Amino acid sequence: MCDRTTQYRMKDIALPAAPISPEESGAHVLALFNDTPTLSQIPVVDAHNRPIGLIGRWDFLLKVGNRFGYELFANRPVALLMDTDPILVDLNHPVADFVNKSLQAQALNQLTGFIITNHGFYHGVGTTLGLTKALHTQAMNTITELNQTTTELRQANRSALRDKLFISSIIENIPTAIQVRELESGSVILHNRAAEIMGLHIHGAQAPCQPAQASAESAKSEQTLFDHDGRERILSSRRLLLRDDIDHERWELTATDDVTEYRETQNRIERLAHYDNLTGLPNRNFFHAHIKSLAGNLKNPFLLLYIDLDNFKSVNDVYGHGAGDELLVQAASRLTACCRDHDFVARLGGDEFAIIWPLHTMSTDIEHRLTGLINDLRVPYLVEGNEAASGASIGAAYFPQQATDIKTLLQYADMALYRAKALGRCQYKVFDNELSRAIRERVELTTALAHLAEGEGLSLHYQPICCLKSGRIRSYEALARWHHPERGAIPPSLFIRLAEETGLIHQLGERILWMACEQAAQWPQEIAVSVNVSPAQLKNHKLTEIIRQTLKATGLPAHRLELEITENVLIDNVEFKSSILNDIRDIGCRISIDDFGTGYSSLSYLWKFPFDKIKIDRSFVQGLSDPTAREIIQAIVSIAAIRSMIIIVEGVETEEQLQIVKAMGCTQAQGYLLGHPAPVVQHEFA
Repeated sequence: MCDRTTQYRMKDIALPAAPISPEESGAHVLALFNDTPTLSQIPVVDAHNRPIGLIGRWDFLLKVGNRFGYELFANRPVALLMDTDPILVDLNHPVADFVNKSLQAQALNQLTGFIITNHGFYHGVGTTLGLTKALHTQAMNTITELNQTTTELRQANRSALRDKLFISSIIENIPTAIQVRELESGSVILHNRAAEIMGLHIHGAQAPCQPAQASAESAKSEQTLFDHDGRERILSSRRLLLRDDIDHERWELTATDDVTEYRETQNRIERLAHYDNLTGLPNRNFFHAHIKSLAGNLKNPFLLLYIDLDNFKSVNDVYGHGAGDELLVQAASRLTACCRDHDFVARLGGDEFAIIWPLHTMSTDIEHRLTGLINDLRVPYLVEGNEAASGASIGAAYFPQQATDIKTLLQYADMALYRAKALGRCQYKVFDNELSRAIRERVELTTALAHLAEGEGLSLHYQPICCLKSGRIRSYEALARWHHPERGAIPPSLFIRLAEETGLIHQLGERILWMACEQAAQWPQEIAVSVNVSPAQLKNHKLTEIIRQTLKATGLPAHRLELEITENVLIDNVEFKSSILNDIRDIGCRISIDDFGTGYSSLSYLWKFPFDKIKIDRSFVQGLSDPTAREIIQAIVSIAAIRSMIIIVEGVETEEQLQIVKAMGCTQAQGYLLGHPAPVVQHEFA
């Protein structure tokens, strides 16, 4: 037990939550929360155990707890989901000082969790519950100490308790109003702090507590009085029955504290726990409590709106966080102005808001109101003297027409918001059966895609690439094909993109590489195989080792493997990607830049990166009648000759096109004229 002069410090309320690294996946964090129901916060630290982020249970589960969120974030690093600016406080910092300063600053973050450090290193996490318990314990500490002191004195020398002078000498040193009443005679010893604490002159029966019942060992009470200045004061009292040496109840001790300031602080903390400090709107906790209460009655239909501000990050980045906060305040004001008395508006966090529209109070068409809301939010904002263009995307779902439970309703609104954002800025989408079907199909396709990555239903077709001089086949491009048992052929443009979005592209790409190398190892020694590498794969620092192990396991010589990348993957992180490509070439593989001339084409790429081949996009071949297209092809051919690169022309479909590109100096060609993609068994090797 702490003595009277001891203050609670942050180390006294620290919870030992095991930290994780920012590279951990969303699925790992979800497993931690599911395995430990009492876990409310997960700290994120760097390699030196310094805090860099904090993950709150409610915020994380709202994003990842549904199937769509899980698909989106399960395989992504948790750095995308954490609060990157958590409150840090040293373990020796006094609790009371921390709370007072936080309240004065009107900070909200500590109410959803904060990190306790030891000289800058991670020590533990803290919660609002821990703060409240510490404050309450510290406030009531004096009374508890009095009970302990009295007990110890009675045990040490029970006869001394009969001496009122001795009792008076004890209570004079306790900063609490003390009243001791002898049960038999009714005589009272009153500590002189009673008048100071209560602002009243109390005598005998005017004490704030009535005499304890003979059967009660102790009792607590709290009451509100007014002092001489008319101010409301809250007094907390505790009564104890003290026994003499023959175990008879002889004295009644009443200890009274003025807890007015404590209660005011507690109320302020309670408000901050339910309202957003920046906008004054109900926060996420209040929102969930409110919607849960509404959903308890199916006869109260409502429309749930999820709102996400467009372009908010850009405003933050360009004008600073102060401007971002000002935009949020103005957006909250517009949302409130658009709503009616019975509507409920909340800020869920960041630039996310929610509105609940009770349907029985609405006389205006829903689409009309949604359109009006979109238009009001898209009007430019004036923040710190600058005009900022924003707007909002809105997803909506009906209760109980579309969902009778809160979890499903929130998922539907989130799905609708996702679709609205996909439609572009300043759009709204109400959940419907078509969206449900599309989401369900996507989920089912994603599940099936996991089996595809293991080889189920996956096959490769090969399209020949021919030498224009000799007419012989030099290599084959491996093209992935997926035949779904129920849906039939799935276009590569669909399942490759889905694999990239879900993170399955690494497993799928590795499988395709293995199958292509295994097949090519059976071909004649002079024929190579070309495999496409996605942008996501090129970011994998293990890619070089995967290629090396695949070549070793399949027995394919490295010089017979060509890897194709598209030019748009080269626009960022140039040094890292250049290093990866050089490592691949060091193995002995060749590298081609695919679809050159589209996207972010730059001739400087041909100097910056170690390419062996350039594949000119089919659009140039189809436009050979345009002199500009011919000039571009000729320029690329000239540069390739200087760099000793091979030029491959894609999309050759006619003999005329073949002769033109051959005359222009192109080295190799690919297209339907030379061969359609087909299983390898249909090709004959001469």
